[in-house]
Amino acid sequence: MEEIRSENILGFFAAANSYGGFISYFDKVFAPPEYDKIYLLKGGPGTGKSSFMRAVSKAFSDGKYKSEMIYCSSDPRSLDGIIISNEGKRIAIIDATSPHEKDAKFPGAIEDIINLADHLDTSWLKANRKAIISKSENKSIAYKTAYDYLKIAGEANKLISSVYRENFSEIKAKFQAESILQDIPYSDVGKTMTRLVSSFGRGGEYRLNTLSNLQGRHTIVSGNYHTSTLFLNYCLKVLSSRKSNIIHLPCALDPGATDAIYLPDFKLIITRGKEGIVNADEIFDLSPIDLDKIKKARELRADALDEAKRWFSIASDIHFSLEDIYGGAMNFYKNEALIREKIAEIENILKNTR
Repeated sequence: MEEIRSENILGFFAAANSYGGFISYFDKVFAPPEYDKIYLLKGGPGTGKSSFMRAVSKAFSDGKYKSEMIYCSSDPRSLDGIIISNEGKRIAIIDATSPHEKDAKFPGAIEDIINLADHLDTSWLKANRKAIISKSENKSIAYKTAYDYLKIAGEANKLISSVYRENFSEIKAKFQAESILQDIPYSDVGKTMTRLVSSFGRGGEYRLNTLSNLQGRHTIVSGNYHTSTLFLNYCLKVLSSRKSNIIHLPCALDPGATDAIYLPDFKLIITRGKEGIVNADEIFDLSPIDLDKIKKARELRADALDEAKRWFSIASDIHFSLEDIYGGAMNFYKNEALIREKIAEIENILKNTR
């Protein structure tokens, strides 16, 4: 798994390529009532959406404001969104185009649409019409093929999960969970937020270094992928019953599995890793037949994931070639003027704290 260094202390994903297809958490991460302003960026590939967000984020990186970078799950070099906050005020800028297309629910009141396609030279695009259509169709085919292989990998993963669940000891899990959660009290009100620090795309599995950036106590759960994620699922259930404030980090490929849990009120990060305080493998008792089933299913899953990765890479290469076409038609000077205008507007919103 490749580790990606976030440009910001808080870097996350808000969407994922999963065994069940593309999953977007945008409605959870960017719920309009939780923001004072959301800017929805529109425009084709190569129109500068990611550069727009980076420029705005940089303008608020002097330490006076809290910010999050939301990376593209297929290609972490690009951004899907940014969140900037200051003393109760929050604004977001998001890529509102496919595959996480988003329209304004409260136009003007909360959301504003910024259409970078307004800065395109349409005559240039019309001259390249056939290439745009062909590349777009081929990109769709490549993505569909990648998701077909992810579905195969998902069926193998489902078999592995079922074997482990059948051999899950709740008594053992409860004992281990209490050993790391005994200091977490019950509360009357708790809120769960969803974020991702892992993704799957053209380079296979990625993981942001966000959790290692967070200040606090790190509790490591060792064991293989399935034993550790199932144990973390159990911990999440316990914490939810205590109404804790939780940042839940599901696994990218398998959103029903938990990659990590962060309790901001207690600065406690519970995550998977090596040499953990809890060895989740010890919670499960597997027979030789169970182990044989798991071994074969893992081989099938690995082969299917390799093919999915190859097709995501093909789709990304086509996308980059589309970006070159659209980029050649863009007036980026107009983008820069718009960026300056929006930075001033955002600063005014954030300074008027409640």
